[in-house]
Amino acid sequence: MPVGSACGTFRPMSKRRAAALVLSLAAIGVLAACAGGPGATSSPPATSAAPTTPAPDPEPVAASVAISAEAITVLDADGATLASFDYFQPTTEVVAGLTEYLGAPVDSPNPGGIESPPGVDHEWGGLRLFDSDTPGTPPENPNHYVFVDGPMAGSLPVGTAAGIGSAAGVAVGDAPSELTIGVETSPPYTDPTTGRTVTVSRIGIVTLPANPTDPMPHNIGVMVLSYDDSGVIERLSAPSANFGV
Repeated sequence: MPVGSACGTFRPMSKRRAAALVLSLAAIGVLAACAGGPGATSSPPATSAAPTTPAPDPEPVAASVAISAEAITVLDADGATLASFDYFQPTTEVVAGLTEYLGAPVDSPNPGGIESPPGVDHEWGGLRLFDSDTPGTPPENPNHYVFVDGPMAGSLPVGTAAGIGSAAGVAVGDAPSELTIGVETSPPYTDPTTGRTVTVSRIGIVTLPANPTDPMPHNIGVMVLSYDDSGVIERLSAPSANFGV
Protein backbone atom coordinates (compact mmCIF):
# COMPACT_ATOMS: atom_id res chain seq x y z
CA MET A 1 0.00 0.00 0.00
CA PRO A 2 1.26 3.58 -0.48
CA VAL A 3 3.36 5.02 2.27
CA GLY A 4 2.73 8.61 3.24
CA SER A 5 5.45 11.15 3.88
CA ALA A 6 5.88 14.86 4.30
CA CYS A 7 6.88 15.23 0.64
CA GLY A 8 3.95 13.29 -0.72
CA THR A 9 3.02 9.77 -1.33
CA PHE A 10 5.75 7.29 -2.44
CA ARG A 11 4.72 4.54 -4.83
CA PRO A 12 7.14 1.64 -5.49
CA MET A 13 8.24 1.28 -9.24
CA SER A 14 6.90 -1.70 -11.08
CA LYS A 15 9.32 -4.31 -12.46
CA ARG A 16 8.34 -3.46 -16.06
CA ARG A 17 9.15 0.24 -15.62
CA ALA A 18 12.47 -0.57 -13.92
CA ALA A 19 13.54 -2.84 -16.80
CA ALA A 20 12.69 -0.15 -19.36
CA LEU A 21 14.77 2.40 -17.47
CA VAL A 22 17.78 0.07 -17.41
CA LEU A 23 17.53 -0.50 -21.18
CA SER A 24 17.34 3.25 -21.85
CA LEU A 25 20.46 3.94 -19.78
CA ALA A 26 22.32 1.14 -21.59
CA ALA A 27 21.42 2.57 -24.99
CA ILE A 28 22.65 6.03 -23.96
CA GLY A 29 25.98 4.49 -22.91
CA VAL A 30 26.43 2.73 -26.24
CA LEU A 31 25.75 5.93 -28.18
CA ALA A 32 28.23 7.83 -26.02
CA ALA A 33 30.89 5.18 -26.66
CA CYS A 34 30.30 5.34 -30.45
CA ALA A 35 30.62 9.11 -30.34
CA GLY A 36 34.05 8.78 -28.71
CA GLY A 37 32.92 9.89 -25.32
CA PRO A 38 32.46 13.38 -23.95
CA GLY A 39 34.66 15.94 -25.64
CA ALA A 40 35.79 13.62 -28.46
CA THR A 41 36.56 15.24 -31.80
CA SER A 42 36.83 13.63 -35.21
CA SER A 43 40.14 13.91 -37.20
CA PRO A 44 40.23 14.33 -40.99
CA PRO A 45 41.86 11.43 -42.86
CA ALA A 46 45.60 11.83 -43.36
CA THR A 47 46.63 12.87 -46.85
CA SER A 48 50.10 12.65 -48.42
CA ALA A 49 51.50 15.56 -50.45
CA ALA A 50 51.93 14.86 -54.15
CA PRO A 51 55.64 14.50 -55.07
CA THR A 52 57.08 17.42 -57.05
CA THR A 53 59.39 16.84 -60.00
CA PRO A 54 61.94 19.62 -60.62
CA ALA A 55 61.78 21.17 -64.06
CA PRO A 56 64.64 19.97 -66.29
CA ASP A 57 67.35 22.45 -67.16
CA PRO A 58 66.86 23.94 -70.62
CA GLU A 59 69.06 22.56 -73.36
CA PRO A 60 71.99 24.90 -74.16
CA VAL A 61 71.59 26.76 -77.43
CA ALA A 62 74.45 27.59 -79.80
CA ALA A 63 74.95 31.34 -80.21
CA SER A 64 78.24 31.78 -82.12
CA VAL A 65 81.26 30.09 -83.68
CA ALA A 66 84.77 31.11 -82.70
CA ILE A 67 88.05 30.20 -84.37
CA SER A 68 91.53 30.17 -82.90
CA ALA A 69 94.94 28.83 -83.89
CA GLU A 70 94.04 25.49 -82.30
CA ALA A 71 90.33 24.87 -82.74
CA ILE A 72 86.90 25.75 -84.09
CA THR A 73 84.54 26.23 -81.13
CA VAL A 74 80.76 26.48 -80.82
CA LEU A 75 79.67 28.74 -77.94
CA ASP A 76 76.41 29.47 -76.13
CA ALA A 77 75.12 32.97 -75.31
CA ASP A 78 77.24 33.09 -72.12
CA GLY A 79 80.43 32.17 -73.99
CA ALA A 80 80.52 28.62 -72.63
CA THR A 81 81.88 25.94 -74.96
CA LEU A 82 79.29 23.55 -76.40
CA ALA A 83 81.66 21.78 -78.81
CA SER A 84 85.26 22.16 -79.96
CA PHE A 85 87.02 20.66 -82.98
CA ASP A 86 90.76 20.77 -83.59
CA TYR A 87 92.67 20.73 -86.87
CA PHE A 88 94.15 17.26 -86.50
CA GLN A 89 91.12 15.09 -85.80
CA PRO A 90 89.40 13.35 -88.73
CA THR A 91 87.63 15.88 -90.93
CA THR A 92 84.53 13.69 -91.05
CA GLU A 93 84.16 14.14 -87.28
CA VAL A 94 84.47 17.92 -87.57
CA VAL A 95 81.95 18.13 -90.43
CA ALA A 96 79.47 15.93 -88.53
CA GLY A 97 79.90 17.98 -85.35
CA LEU A 98 79.47 21.36 -87.06
CA THR A 99 76.47 20.03 -88.99
CA GLU A 100 74.64 19.48 -85.68
CA TYR A 101 74.78 23.23 -85.03
CA LEU A 102 74.99 24.78 -88.51
CA GLY A 103 73.07 22.37 -90.71
CA ALA A 104 74.47 20.45 -93.66
CA PRO A 105 77.36 22.13 -95.55
CA VAL A 106 77.73 22.69 -99.26
CA ASP A 107 80.55 20.39 -100.43
CA SER A 108 82.65 20.99 -103.53
CA PRO A 109 86.03 19.83 -104.86
CA ASN A 110 88.98 22.16 -104.44
CA PRO A 111 91.70 21.79 -107.12
CA GLY A 112 94.37 23.26 -104.87
CA GLY A 113 97.04 25.70 -106.00
CA ILE A 114 100.76 26.34 -106.24
CA GLU A 115 101.18 26.20 -102.47
CA SER A 116 98.23 24.00 -101.49
CA PRO A 117 97.20 20.44 -102.36
CA PRO A 118 93.79 19.54 -103.82
CA GLY A 119 90.96 18.56 -101.50
CA VAL A 120 87.33 19.23 -100.62
CA ASP A 121 85.62 22.38 -99.34
CA HIS A 122 82.79 22.13 -96.79
CA GLU A 123 81.00 25.49 -96.60
CA TRP A 124 78.48 26.95 -94.16
CA GLY A 125 77.93 30.44 -95.51
CA GLY A 126 80.97 32.49 -94.54
CA LEU A 127 82.79 29.56 -92.93
CA ARG A 128 84.71 27.12 -95.13
CA LEU A 129 86.52 24.01 -93.95
CA PHE A 130 89.15 22.85 -96.44
CA ASP A 131 90.06 19.17 -96.18
CA SER A 132 93.29 18.47 -98.03
CA ASP A 133 93.89 15.09 -99.63
CA THR A 134 97.11 14.71 -97.67
CA PRO A 135 96.79 13.49 -94.06
CA GLY A 136 97.77 15.75 -91.19
CA THR A 137 100.68 15.15 -88.85
CA PRO A 138 100.58 16.90 -85.46
CA PRO A 139 101.68 19.35 -84.30
CA GLU A 140 102.65 21.20 -87.50
CA ASN A 141 100.69 19.84 -90.47
CA PRO A 142 96.89 20.08 -90.02
CA ASN A 143 94.39 17.66 -91.50
CA HIS A 144 92.20 20.62 -92.50
CA TYR A 145 92.09 24.41 -92.42
CA VAL A 146 89.32 26.90 -91.72
CA PHE A 147 88.64 30.06 -93.77
CA VAL A 148 86.15 32.75 -92.78
CA ASP A 149 85.05 35.04 -95.61
CA GLY A 150 81.86 36.42 -94.09
CA PRO A 151 80.33 37.36 -90.72
CA MET A 152 77.98 34.36 -90.52
CA ALA A 153 78.50 30.58 -90.37
CA GLY A 154 75.07 29.30 -91.33
CA SER A 155 72.73 31.11 -88.93
CA LEU A 156 75.43 31.87 -86.32
CA PRO A 157 77.92 34.76 -86.19
CA VAL A 158 81.52 33.69 -86.64
CA GLY A 159 84.81 35.37 -85.74
CA THR A 160 87.84 34.90 -83.55
CA ALA A 161 87.44 33.90 -79.94
CA ALA A 162 87.33 36.62 -77.29
CA GLY A 163 90.78 37.97 -76.57
CA ILE A 164 92.14 37.03 -80.01
CA GLY A 165 92.78 40.25 -81.91
CA SER A 166 90.66 42.31 -79.51
CA ALA A 167 88.90 41.88 -76.19
CA ALA A 168 85.71 40.70 -77.92
CA GLY A 169 87.44 39.01 -80.86
CA VAL A 170 87.26 40.20 -84.46
CA ALA A 171 85.15 39.26 -87.47
CA VAL A 172 85.02 39.82 -91.20
CA GLY A 173 83.76 43.35 -91.80
CA ASP A 174 85.59 44.85 -88.81
CA ALA A 175 88.09 47.64 -89.34
CA PRO A 176 91.78 46.65 -89.09
CA SER A 177 92.15 49.30 -86.39
CA GLU A 178 90.16 46.99 -84.10
CA LEU A 179 93.14 44.62 -84.00
CA THR A 180 94.66 45.59 -80.66
CA ILE A 181 95.85 42.40 -78.92
CA GLY A 182 98.88 40.29 -79.87
CA VAL A 183 99.09 41.49 -83.46
CA GLU A 184 101.94 40.69 -85.86
CA THR A 185 101.57 42.76 -89.03
CA SER A 186 103.53 42.63 -92.26
CA PRO A 187 103.95 45.67 -94.55
CA PRO A 188 101.11 46.07 -97.09
CA TYR A 189 101.72 44.61 -100.55
CA THR A 190 99.87 44.51 -103.85
CA ASP A 191 98.41 41.14 -104.77
CA PRO A 192 99.49 40.55 -108.39
CA THR A 193 96.42 38.41 -109.12
CA THR A 194 93.91 41.06 -108.06
CA GLY A 195 95.86 44.32 -108.05
CA ARG A 196 94.53 45.05 -104.56
CA THR A 197 96.70 46.26 -101.69
CA VAL A 198 96.43 43.91 -98.74
CA THR A 199 97.81 43.87 -95.22
CA VAL A 200 98.50 40.49 -93.63
CA SER A 201 98.32 40.20 -89.83
CA ARG A 202 98.57 37.25 -87.47
CA ILE A 203 96.84 37.12 -84.10
CA GLY A 204 96.28 34.59 -81.30
CA ILE A 205 99.73 33.12 -81.80
CA VAL A 206 100.59 29.79 -80.12
CA THR A 207 104.18 28.55 -79.83
CA LEU A 208 104.78 24.96 -80.96
CA PRO A 209 107.30 22.49 -79.50
CA ALA A 210 110.85 22.88 -80.80
CA ASN A 211 111.46 21.31 -84.18
CA PRO A 212 114.81 19.48 -84.27
CA THR A 213 115.19 20.13 -88.00
CA ASP A 214 114.71 23.90 -87.77
CA PRO A 215 116.33 26.18 -85.19
CA MET A 216 113.72 28.90 -85.79
CA PRO A 217 110.88 28.81 -83.22
CA HIS A 218 107.67 27.61 -84.86
CA ASN A 219 104.24 29.00 -84.07
CA ILE A 220 100.69 29.05 -85.42
CA GLY A 221 98.03 31.74 -85.28
CA VAL A 222 95.00 33.19 -87.05
CA MET A 223 95.75 35.05 -90.30
CA VAL A 224 93.86 38.28 -90.95
CA LEU A 225 93.64 39.83 -94.43
CA SER A 226 92.52 43.46 -94.65
CA TYR A 227 92.35 45.48 -97.87
CA ASP A 228 93.06 49.16 -98.40
CA ASP A 229 90.28 49.68 -100.95
CA SER A 230 87.51 48.33 -98.69
CA GLY A 231 89.06 49.40 -95.39
CA VAL A 232 87.85 46.24 -93.61
CA ILE A 233 88.95 42.74 -92.70
CA GLU A 234 87.86 40.39 -95.49
CA ARG A 235 89.28 37.03 -94.45
CA LEU A 236 90.35 35.06 -91.38
CA SER A 237 92.10 31.71 -91.66
CA ALA A 238 93.65 29.19 -89.29
CA PRO A 239 95.94 27.64 -88.44
CA SER A 240 98.44 30.06 -89.98
CA ALA A 241 102.09 29.00 -89.57
CA ASN A 242 105.25 31.11 -89.52
CA PHE A 243 107.13 28.28 -91.25
CA GLY A 244 106.85 26.25 -94.43
CA VAL A 245 106.23 27.43 -97.98
